[in-house]
Amino acid sequence: MLSVIPMSGCKHQLFLEPSDHKSALSGGLEYLEKQPHSPIPPSLVDKGGAPATALDPTRPARNVTLKECIAIGIEKGNLGIQGGVLNAGLPSDSLPLSFSGQTVGGTDSIRALVIDPAIVGANIERSLSKFDARWITSLTWAKNDQPVVNFQQQLTNGDSATLSSTFAKPLPTGGVAGITFSTDYRKFNQTSGAFNSQLNPAYTPRVQFLFEQPLLQGFGIEINQLAQSHPGSLLISGLRPSGGTTTEGILVTRIRYDQQRAEFDRQLNQMLFNIETAYWNLYAAYYNLYAQEETLKQAFELYTVIKKRFEVGTVRQQELTQTESQYWTFRRNVLEARNQILDAERNLRGLLGETSFADGMRLVPIDEPTLAPYMPDYYEQANEALATRPELIIARHDLKFRQLDLILQKNQRRPDLRFFASQDIAGIGTRLDGSDEVTTSTTGTQQIVRQNALANFANNDANSWQLGLRMDVPLGFRDANAAVRQSQLAMLRSYYQLHDAERKILENVVRQYRNVIYRHQDIILRRQTRVALEQTLALNQKLITGGAWDTNTLFNVLQVQQNFATNLAAEFQSIAQYNTTLAALEFEKGTIQRYNNVSVGDGPLPQHVGKKASDHFSARNAALKLRERSDELPLQSLSAPWDPSLEKLPAPNAGGNISLPGMPYAVPATGMPLPSGPGMTMPTAPSTPTTPMSPAMPVAGGSMMPTSQPLPVFTEANQLPSVRPWPGAQDAQAPPAVFTPIGTAHIPTRAKSGGSTPVEIPPSLPISTQQN
Repeated sequence: MLSVIPMSGCKHQLFLEPSDHKSALSGGLEYLEKQPHSPIPPSLVDKGGAPATALDPTRPARNVTLKECIAIGIEKGNLGIQGGVLNAGLPSDSLPLSFSGQTVGGTDSIRALVIDPAIVGANIERSLSKFDARWITSLTWAKNDQPVVNFQQQLTNGDSATLSSTFAKPLPTGGVAGITFSTDYRKFNQTSGAFNSQLNPAYTPRVQFLFEQPLLQGFGIEINQLAQSHPGSLLISGLRPSGGTTTEGILVTRIRYDQQRAEFDRQLNQMLFNIETAYWNLYAAYYNLYAQEETLKQAFELYTVIKKRFEVGTVRQQELTQTESQYWTFRRNVLEARNQILDAERNLRGLLGETSFADGMRLVPIDEPTLAPYMPDYYEQANEALATRPELIIARHDLKFRQLDLILQKNQRRPDLRFFASQDIAGIGTRLDGSDEVTTSTTGTQQIVRQNALANFANNDANSWQLGLRMDVPLGFRDANAAVRQSQLAMLRSYYQLHDAERKILENVVRQYRNVIYRHQDIILRRQTRVALEQTLALNQKLITGGAWDTNTLFNVLQVQQNFATNLAAEFQSIAQYNTTLAALEFEKGTIQRYNNVSVGDGPLPQHVGKKASDHFSARNAALKLRERSDELPLQSLSAPWDPSLEKLPAPNAGGNISLPGMPYAVPATGMPLPSGPGMTMPTAPSTPTTPMSPAMPVAGGSMMPTSQPLPVFTEANQLPSVRPWPGAQDAQAPPAVFTPIGTAHIPTRAKSGGSTPVEIPPSLPISTQQN
């Protein structure tokens, strides 16, 4: 069994409950083995609330860190789409199970995949078993009663029995050494006086020492470690090749195990990268919703201004309808952003092995993203990738197998020449105990009658030996020569395959090396663009507030609002992509397990194993004291109660009522007076009280992402909630920093100094951690 261990570089060791420890050792599925005839019922889905939708996204927040997601994933998660860095962060929605006529396979569950190396590892014992000593014992009893025609047939009628017991040891050199003890029993039918001179009954104990050794084909320790089965023996009856006949040779089986271990590392690397990508995608989706809601509020405030001016006749209707269409566009963007959050959360939960509505909560990423610049050393990264990438390890092992297989096939072109030798010690008597007797014949001659066969055997009166050679040569060696040629071509193909894989890995490292530099610069440029757009909005707001604006200014404001929403969402998307690219570089190098403090170990669980890491992280996150956001201006909820005195907009063409959830936003809310001038008298939009904030939840950098109270559902589709006013010029500033400022020298890594002691936990994929 393999154990996957995330280490957080901490000091206090946690221990597992006895029930969980027992479950870890047995897999927790004893009933499957003990109750094979019981029915296997389908699982049941507990009744509960319906899954969240874009119209009803309100659910309690469940703050999760990336480490917790990784701990859950390696405990019970799924690999997701196996596309490398392409299509990363997506679970596999297709049903992976496939029936091949005899077996069902194709799953991407980590709990199932972690068993594969253990299955292949058991083949090592099966391969070694062909050298196990063999005990071959047989006992037969027979009676022969045939019509007597002549004297010879009289010698066959009667009772007979044979006891034979052989110990044989197949040798690593291909030979066999053995010792056989046997006893034959014969009792003839005495129908004639001819048997008076014969021992009847007769016992014949015998010991035979045997040795047999191939001299050409199948000779040597290396060949017999490569061959699938042992050459066997021509002298020992009943010694059939057994043990390891369904597996490859010992050296090859060990290579297969190393390949399966590397394959599991590859699968685990893919899962870790998918989880990290899905985590940062969810982070970006939340801030995309924030950006869309910000511009939605600004669009509503602008519409309120234009509608007032339209009522007093200072703007044309097409300007009003253009502003109104902008509002509905942003409202659709909010709906789409909500759905993107639900999809991003579903992707993350799918990789964690959870259903999207199991706990009735919404996952909120709270880890601080890395924003510090990182300039990797390409040559160091490339050499590390060539040494540690699991795919290359598998390919190198395949080339090594081809080299060894060529040695084995060349050995088959040798003649099968065998040397054999045996020594036989035998005795005879009428019984197996007692002593010899002296009898006197009618002529007065004394004769010793042998009665104790074992005593006669100990005297070693009958001792024979045998030496010999036996050779079997297929003329032409046609099959052996063809097999050697195939093996040579397969080795050459494996070499080219390895060379091409190394080239592709180096190109992948080059791509991520470039992306790391590009993504960091992209954050800087997108932030500068967003700041410039905020300043543009502030200047346009001055014009509108002072009344010195025209149609072109209005259209410019509408365009700037769209650009602001796009760039604000793109800035946080770029932050997520930068962190994903850092993980992608580690993935391409094959070091993403070390990057996330995860290690894989062999063997059974220790006596005391750590508490499941997922439970540990969950408990620790729940115990964290949430820090309050330290903005100078007070935050307001984005979902204040609806005010009936607000102006009404036409009902949407489709979609139904939409309520705005509370989300983080960067620009503090302030009041904006409606423009007024000569001949224009209009009421000021009434102020609306803000909704009390619910406890905040942490976001990147330790700042808070406020969550609002549940939002009202409007009874009429054309009624709008109150939103905070459009920001004034004094508020045109960059959002409060929620991350480390760009420019700090830092090499992104999650490894901590001080070392740690890994502790394994169940179920079939044990995890351990240590508490900070």
